[in-house]
Amino acid sequence: MADWDPQLYHRFRRYRAEPFEAILARLELGSEERIVDLGCGTGEHLAELVRRTARGTGVGVDSSPAMIAAAKELLLTLDGGLAARLRFVLEDLRSFQARRAYSLVFSNAALQWTQDHRPVLEACYQALEFGGRLVMQIPANEIETAQRSMLALASSDRWHAQLSGARLPGLYVLPLEDYRRMLAEIGFVDIDCYYRNFEHPMASPGEVIEWSRATSMRPFLDALEPDDRARFEADLLTELERGYGSRGPLIFTFRRLFLWAHRPAL
Repeated sequence: MADWDPQLYHRFRRYRAEPFEAILARLELGSEERIVDLGCGTGEHLAELVRRTARGTGVGVDSSPAMIAAAKELLLTLDGGLAARLRFVLEDLRSFQARRAYSLVFSNAALQWTQDHRPVLEACYQALEFGGRLVMQIPANEIETAQRSMLALASSDRWHAQLSGARLPGLYVLPLEDYRRMLAEIGFVDIDCYYRNFEHPMASPGEVIEWSRATSMRPFLDALEPDDRARFEADLLTELERGYGSRGPLIFTFRRLFLWAHRPAL
């Protein structure tokens, strides 16, 4: 898959920040937290978490060279004391391994890009100190009009031959109860898993495509030649106008799954 485009991803920065703000409203941080952010992107979330601690440290992990480069540029804009407590590493979260190294394993909108979530969650458990916390947010919006329309279009006669191997990231996300059971089997306690819907006003279905181009559309666009990408987007726009029943303003509802848990204290 082609590398991420940080500027495109941040085109709807305000909306994408809402799940993180919901986490911040609940998450209590100590003065010396040791935090790892799996799928850290451009690093702003990890920087904010560490900023809220007196002497905490943070390591950001991401498989995108462009995202890690942007995160390292972020360091240059931060207060020197805060920047010194942050580190960003180019690494696939599926390869992440640590042993009782962190008090908080955090991940925001990253796990959906992996196919098998249990090994990642097991690695998170091993990475936590006794009593440490897991906090994850995972997009789980495969039931929404935009993603359903992408799947229908990709399987249509016109596009099936080119897109038969492309897969919507949300299809890797399991039902809520599966995560609750999996976390318990791994050994986590104080497990809290829930969905939350976020409502984002959009000016038109075309804006939903702009949103999706940075994330859920990537597997489909990457599978197409440049000329075909424009045709696919045009066909998708037609499907979205039909699905939303509007060519103008609409509410784009985005469902997200939150996972909270602890590694037991000794």
